Amino acid sequence: MGLKFSDALRLSWSNIAQHKKRSAVIILTISVLFGVVMGFNFIASGIEETTIAASAGQTGGEVYAWTIYTGNKNGDDDGYHGSIREPGEMSEVSLVPVLNEADDVKLRERVSEYGGEVAGYYWSYQMEYTYKVIEKSVVEDFITEDLSEVPEGMMPVLMPEGFLSTIDNEDLVKRLESTLYRVGEIPGTEEGKPTLSGANPLNLILGQLPGATNDTFWIIDDGSGKVLPYIEGQLKEYLAGGQGWYEKELTYKTMVAKFSDPYQAVAYASPEDEALGVKLYTNYKYHAQDLFGTTLAVAGSFNTQRALLIAAEILLLVVAAIVAIMTFAHLIDSDAATVALYRAMGASTGNIYLIYFLYLVELCLLAVVATFVIAFIFIAIMAVTSAGALAVRLQEFYKLSYLPKVTLFLFNKMFWLILVIIMLVAPISLLFTRRRFSAKHIAKKLKED
Repeated sequence: MGLKFSDALRLSWSNIAQHKKRSAVIILTISVLFGVVMGFNFIASGIEETTIAASAGQTGGEVYAWTIYTGNKNGDDDGYHGSIREPGEMSEVSLVPVLNEADDVKLRERVSEYGGEVAGYYWSYQMEYTYKVIEKSVVEDFITEDLSEVPEGMMPVLMPEGFLSTIDNEDLVKRLESTLYRVGEIPGTEEGKPTLSGANPLNLILGQLPGATNDTFWIIDDGSGKVLPYIEGQLKEYLAGGQGWYEKELTYKTMVAKFSDPYQAVAYASPEDEALGVKLYTNYKYHAQDLFGTTLAVAGSFNTQRALLIAAEILLLVVAAIVAIMTFAHLIDSDAATVALYRAMGASTGNIYLIYFLYLVELCLLAVVATFVIAFIFIAIMAVTSAGALAVRLQEFYKLSYLPKVTLFLFNKMFWLILVIIMLVAPISLLFTRRRFSAKHIAKKLKED
């Protein structure tokens, strides 16, 4: 028979009416599996926006990123040059920080492209503890004391109150407590994760978020020239103890880029290459991380979670396809007489494939609708039961003076991937059951009946 598309559509729809239970099994299997995943996808996107804003809030809405360029390796002096162990060998070491000019040009271009500014530089010296030095221009917003009131012979530093009491090395503490003068501190998060109490589903997302306690000290370089003599004095005392050493490598300055828009900062720190919404760092020549705060780390965490979500969706596709294939196979077998009637009326194998393919597509479309419903029910439940608690928890974790706005729904590209995966159930199911439409198999089932 010459089968029109409208006829095939009518016959396929009649299959849904005739096989309600089996059709419902396929629809429910797909929608339940993917409904929760879709709900998590929307919620994860909303929480990502929420936590990026909250994490930037702890540093006054600014994002501070230390950043390096890895494309000009030839100009770097990264080889091992040995170490010194005696104060008399200090002439073999240069403590003056140097700047890679070629890399700096590249970085400044990228910072400007993404609407940021170069706040300054930092560098460090590794003795028995890391002495971090940072230019005053970078940390002005965190200085709470007048630097002109710093006692003679002491260095202004940013560090948590009571920080020196947490250091186990008594010799180091003796050297530092008489030379460091606290003028402020870098804000940090609570220890641990911003998870909610109980077995809350949101903890699957929140448990992956990073924290930053900032348990260190930063020596402020105010341009007075006091830093270098101070470091030389500390190194001399350290080596005089006879138990340490200092590497001869050059000390390089690291750029600090500052962004008033956290999302621009995330874009700056992320590669342009991506697949299915997941950023790919394979050939990325820039490297940027949070100097203070966790904004970029939060974005990186969600990038990883997106990759895991894609893997979960592929696994669910396999499960849904297996259930659909098994159910569809039984349906074809029970439909053997109908298939034989189609053939007797002159329908070709292609015509029969079309009828049942449209049937599967219709089931998948119904599953998409059901998936939406389940996803939004899940989101609504989470919003009612957890949105308020999440706002309070984020305020505590990021030590904010205000209650952050919580978003538990945000549309993103992953939505389309889930739709495509659901619709793939139709061709996959038909592909693995096509032999059951053969004349030989249909004849066999008719004999059995």
